[in-house]
Amino acid sequence: MKQAIITGASGFLGGWLLRELSSRGVQSIAVLRDENSRQRVAADAPGLQTVICPMEQVQALPELLPGCKADVFFHLAWEGSTGLERADYALQLRNVRHTLDTVKAAAALGCRRFVGAGTLAELDCGSYIPLDGSSPNPVSCYGTAKIAAHYMSKAVCGQLGIDHLWAQISNTYGSGNHTQNFINFAVHTMLSGKPANFTSGEQMYDFVHASDVAQALFCIGESGQKNHSYYVGSAKPEQLKRFILKIRDTVDPAIPLHLGAIPFNGVSLPVSAFDCSKLCDDTGYHPQVSFETGIRETVDWLRNQEEGLF
Repeated sequence: MKQAIITGASGFLGGWLLRELSSRGVQSIAVLRDENSRQRVAADAPGLQTVICPMEQVQALPELLPGCKADVFFHLAWEGSTGLERADYALQLRNVRHTLDTVKAAAALGCRRFVGAGTLAELDCGSYIPLDGSSPNPVSCYGTAKIAAHYMSKAVCGQLGIDHLWAQISNTYGSGNHTQNFINFAVHTMLSGKPANFTSGEQMYDFVHASDVAQALFCIGESGQKNHSYYVGSAKPEQLKRFILKIRDTVDPAIPLHLGAIPFNGVSLPVSAFDCSKLCDDTGYHPQVSFETGIRETVDWLRNQEEGLF
């Protein structure tokens, strides 16, 4: 891989991927929605090329990048991946359309590979929603939209003669993440002094540091098998309550935990769902950041963010 194009480059994961590619000598082209986004990515990769092109206009990208020689197109852009916007079906359907338009743009640019950013939520939704009598939450629109984008983009890649690869990314954490993902929610709750109320945490879970996700995306783009999907994880899943204990001990071991204070109404995936050995075997991916190391960095960053507000 000598040159890559990235949508969503100004986001949390996009910044980590830009730095990963730069460290490996890959020239990146960041597709950005506006000038404000350009300022956010300026420090992430020396010599970075940027182009302003909102996702609504992504099919015009070949005209904006004449002479582009990119090998791989990484599609990370996705609106409404956190919070209540996950339940906005109109927004989620637009994301699906933008993914398919991005595949067409990638093929027109001469890219040989398309790497899409999927989610562990695809596995959650696939395990639960098809069951008779199931009552999915409204935010399941996000996971089902990712499933649609996954399968439809694979079909369009086949039509256009471009390799399709899909990364089903587990719960990602690390500095620079401003979303209300589970770790951010748990840390903010504990730092604020609010009661640390959680489910019993018996279900298996996985958290993967953003630097490892960036490494995985590079490995998939470089060495992944055509038309394969890969689960991206830490290789060390545990029961959620074990992670909660480690978060609490990093923030303040004296904080009382109330496990079971909140009922669990989700789906418990088998430990096999968190197996990333296929990714490791096919691409050479090897997670580098232990949860203990990553959570210390993340808690320090979140604590500094909160202190900066006052």
